Amino acid sequence: MKDIIIKITGTSGQGIISSGDILSYATARKGYYVTTYRAFPSEIRGDGKCYYTLRISEHKALTATGETDILVCLDTDTIFEGIEKIKKGGILIYDSNLQIENTPNRNDIIIYPVPLGEIAKETGSERSRNMVALGMVVGILNNLHLEEQILKDIELRYKAKAKEIIETNKNALNAGLKYSKEKLIRTDKYSEVNMQSSGAKLIMSGNEAIGLAAITAGCRFFAGYPITPATEIMEWLAKELPKFGGKMVQCEDEIAAINYALGASYGGVKSMTATSGPGFSLMQEAIGLASMAELPVVIADVQRCGPSTGVPTKTEQSDLFAAMYGTHGDCPKIVLAPMNVADCFYQTINAFNFAEQYQVPVIVLSDASLGPRRECVDLIDIENLKIVNRKKPDLQEGKIYNRYEDTPSGISPISAPGDKYGEHVITGLEHTEENAPTPAPEVHRQMTEKRFRKLETAAGEFSKAKTYGDEDASIGIISWGSTSGAVFEAIDKANENGIKVQALYPRTLYPLPTDWIKGFVKNKEVVIVIEANYNAQFKSTIVERCTHINRGTEVLEFLKYDGTPFTPEEIYEEIEKVSKLQEGKYALATNKHTHF
Repeated sequence: MKDIIIKITGTSGQGIISSGDILSYATARKGYYVTTYRAFPSEIRGDGKCYYTLRISEHKALTATGETDILVCLDTDTIFEGIEKIKKGGILIYDSNLQIENTPNRNDIIIYPVPLGEIAKETGSERSRNMVALGMVVGILNNLHLEEQILKDIELRYKAKAKEIIETNKNALNAGLKYSKEKLIRTDKYSEVNMQSSGAKLIMSGNEAIGLAAITAGCRFFAGYPITPATEIMEWLAKELPKFGGKMVQCEDEIAAINYALGASYGGVKSMTATSGPGFSLMQEAIGLASMAELPVVIADVQRCGPSTGVPTKTEQSDLFAAMYGTHGDCPKIVLAPMNVADCFYQTINAFNFAEQYQVPVIVLSDASLGPRRECVDLIDIENLKIVNRKKPDLQEGKIYNRYEDTPSGISPISAPGDKYGEHVITGLEHTEENAPTPAPEVHRQMTEKRFRKLETAAGEFSKAKTYGDEDASIGIISWGSTSGAVFEAIDKANENGIKVQALYPRTLYPLPTDWIKGFVKNKEVVIVIEANYNAQFKSTIVERCTHINRGTEVLEFLKYDGTPFTPEEIYEEIEKVSKLQEGKYALATNKHTHF
């Protein structure tokens, strides 16, 4: 047993997220690979449900979604929500003090009712049930030898709290550990879990990776407004950015935030902001200003579920239309989509490099599945990263500085206030090369072409699309962003069962080098486009433009828009359905389809 999934569930205030974080950090520090999925309630206050899924593996795990090995429940509802998703032979641990009308029952799993509340009360506080439960998990996974590291991580987690709080939590953990060893009659197989440590590694969330990359790329100004699920980026940079001489400003709203960032960029400082859907909508006009004024800026959009306020803590990939087309006018920009936590770091580095080199707004599309997710990341060689700075003009006395010089690449050198002989004024108006406002048709045509020429120049620098699976496969999957882990694991299972599948993951979504998709579909009989939105935004805006090169290709869409991430199991089921259908009947396997 080299790979297990643990899920801790309950309601707000029961310490679900705290206990999950402590366990994830401890296992990572012991040298195991960890990936997580954290789900929070949308209510600011109340008894909404919290879910913390943690996957521990000897090798790098791609996703934490999927069937559960060990389910720990601190409330009644989540017992019956999760019991059917426990693997055969898996474990359910629940508080036997809960008032339950029907006893949970499944003949093919192991059920351990444990008086978690009573044990916690004996150690000093009934609120420490989460730590008793955590001690139970540590005891069941005794071959991983997590006890000492868990105790250290409790101290780290609560170091700002009173000493009594730390001791109460440690006592509760030890009590759960003792119960698992002395009173629990074990009938499960999880004493066989025995993974090899693979050494030092980083553990961080997608949001933290974006923040770390921003500092590494040279960002020294961040402006933002708190919004779920992007707030962690601002909070992380608020602590870390000043250590590098940078500034973080919490603004009155998202309109102010992006305009602060543009002001800092005009001042010569690498800058960024971060938000989610509602805030991203408010930023659209200023994104147009960045395009017209050719100001570098990075915007991280950690997408969430639904229009308006929607479901703030759940996930969707439904801001693609807004990222690509939301701004009025012909507005050059670049949209990147990281695939996992490590890619959040590298694509944010790319975002700053593209923004600085091509003087455009660059949008990093993460989501509520990827942003809060913590994963183990291999150590980063920061010294050898490519970091790009904006092109500065050769300023001389008597030499006219044309801020918007119409160059072959479209890139014109940019000065900052205080650069002698580099004075210039910017507005959102159309302008000549010398930056004189003008409505002249020939100038608008010329400058529009100049601005878009930068994207043509940039296309050669984009990260290649990631492919995964068998090149000779007749079934293809095209997707983007955070779905990658579930898709890749589903492909592995398909290959094990004799079904050849290959996936394509573009990480630059706009402007998309369409040759990637055209080349991919050439030998595919059927392509499934997988994304977490109702309108199949990626398929309808990009993929259908590229698939006409092979008119025999059937293009299907497999969509999910309930706020939860894809699992490997449901994607594999879709692959299996498609593989069994005869030619011309692919549509039966999916909820929508297109034929070319």
